Amino acid sequence: MSSKPKASEYAASESEKATASIALADKQYFKDKYLPKLTELRDRSSTENYQGVARGRAQADTMQALTNRPSLAATRSVDASADRAAAAGSQLLQGSLQGLAAQRGDQVNVLKQARGMAADATSGLSRAAKIATTKNLQFAQAKQNRRNANFAMGSKLAGGFIDKDKNSPGGLFGEGGYFSGG
Repeated sequence: MSSKPKASEYAASESEKATASIALADKQYFKDKYLPKLTELRDRSSTENYQGVARGRAQADTMQALTNRPSLAATRSVDASADRAAAAGSQLLQGSLQGLAAQRGDQVNVLKQARGMAADATSGLSRAAKIATTKNLQFAQAKQNRRNANFAMGSKLAGGFIDKDKNSPGGLFGEGGYFSGG
């Protein structure tokens, strides 16, 4: 049988003791200074309503984009209402996805920081605020812009027609008028 190793053979050297002392001090500093903040961030990322913020922002984007120039014809149009509803639904879904991604991102960042890994500098709520515009919103907005342009052109033509009627003797269709043929 072999004999036990002597205490002098496995005793820590002075440099090992110094390294261990520094590591212990770093661990204690982390525990005192950073751990409470990380715990607070963890709790906030679990309880804060990221999806509600993102969904609200998505709805605001939709309404701002599609109701910037309301007209009586647009409010009565079933087509415009359907486009607005489709865009709102798409944006709402996009907002939910962005909110969930932002919440998970913050939770992962807390874990990364606790493990000493590099984390993202932006918070989840700022990521959730950058909601991607869905194709439905872009389509509805383009359709509304086209409708508004057609209405503006019709108004301009009608205005020109009325001006011509006022400036022609007898009007456009009356005696001696522009279209009277004589």
